[in-house]
Amino acid sequence: MTSTSSRPDADIHALLAAFSACGATAGGGITRLAASPEDGQARDLMRDCLRRLGAEIRIDRVGNLFGLLPLARNPHAPLVMLGSHLDSQTRAGRLDGTYGVAAAILAAETLAREAAAGRPFSADLCVVSWTGEEGARFRPSLLGSGVYAGRRAADDVLALRDEAGITLGAALAAIGYAGADAPPPMPACYLELHVEQGTVLEASGAAIGTVTRNWGAAKLDAVFSGEQAHTGPTPMEDRRDALLGAAYAIADLRALADRFPGRLHSSVGRIEVAPNSANVVPARVAIAAELRSADDALLAEATALAEAAFEAAAARAGVTVAIPSRELRGIRALPGVVSDLVAACAEAEGLACRSLDTVAGHDALSLLDRCPVGLIFVPSLGGLAHNEAEATAPRDLEAGLAVLNRAARRLCRAAGSPEGALRGETA
Repeated sequence: MTSTSSRPDADIHALLAAFSACGATAGGGITRLAASPEDGQARDLMRDCLRRLGAEIRIDRVGNLFGLLPLARNPHAPLVMLGSHLDSQTRAGRLDGTYGVAAAILAAETLAREAAAGRPFSADLCVVSWTGEEGARFRPSLLGSGVYAGRRAADDVLALRDEAGITLGAALAAIGYAGADAPPPMPACYLELHVEQGTVLEASGAAIGTVTRNWGAAKLDAVFSGEQAHTGPTPMEDRRDALLGAAYAIADLRALADRFPGRLHSSVGRIEVAPNSANVVPARVAIAAELRSADDALLAEATALAEAAFEAAAARAGVTVAIPSRELRGIRALPGVVSDLVAACAEAEGLACRSLDTVAGHDALSLLDRCPVGLIFVPSLGGLAHNEAEATAPRDLEAGLAVLNRAARRLCRAAGSPEGALRGETA
């Protein structure tokens, strides 16, 4: 660990600082893309922390990093899992994902110390960092947790390529995290602590959020195809400009969100232009579009409208469009009993807690329907996320760790059962 202090609330800041040095940017954030050397450094730090606790380290085929602690001292004991991810966006904040991993390590340290002192537990504990949550280098997002939950095939994920043509499998091998270990069994309960990345908690004055539902997301890759030409002599009326078609589509997608204020979010955050020369009319443009909503019917309607808008934009520019990839993440409720457990633990800590949705995707959603899952949020200052200035007040970081500690302890003393943990001890 980063210190020998017995106070996890002090250690959380030191451990976050240590992780923040892995891929630190001049602007105070991090760039730690999945399976990059910087990601390897952060993984090494996590592995070293877990080894000091006596954890069994496992690395599965897609690089998910697990640390198992036999708290129950029973080979057939169920498992409680805590964690998040260490990869980031480019020029991102230092808390997104990392906070959940650091807090899970410190919760594990606390429970391991209690087990060594003779406190009885009926479940073992596992700390995890999932590979490729962000989808910044290797797309789509939620890769490692998706493989673990059986939603994606490991071979397909390992074959994904970044913009330089490097596969995820090769990138993991380069940093020493192309594993071959069997992953742990599906846990009896999974908890993930995360910064909110929104303003609900800050506006309400609550220190803790318990997530009860996720927004749905439709993700569309659209490719506009035109004809390469010289930007100087080619008459305007003869141009088949793929970038113009994409520009019309981007504007139309924003207009679509404006039709449903507060109910629909839309974005295009990625554009690939070929040949990408100032003197050449673009022949091919690929965009990554997203729609998010808490209303299933609206999301379906908006997705159909978006696809129609892409066709209209292409026709207007005199080009063609194809949609080679569509991915839908449905709206689902998180288990009420786990949310109730989080709320009870917050109350026991004297912390104001409120329920809320998550608009962003998280690894916990991959495990939803596979096991009971819980998402615990702490406030984000100004709601800023995927930005170097992302921040959470120190007291709120400490509060989130205290709730995670308490919830993990209760679960590990109730054989991992959220129902049993909710009925069980409050100390």
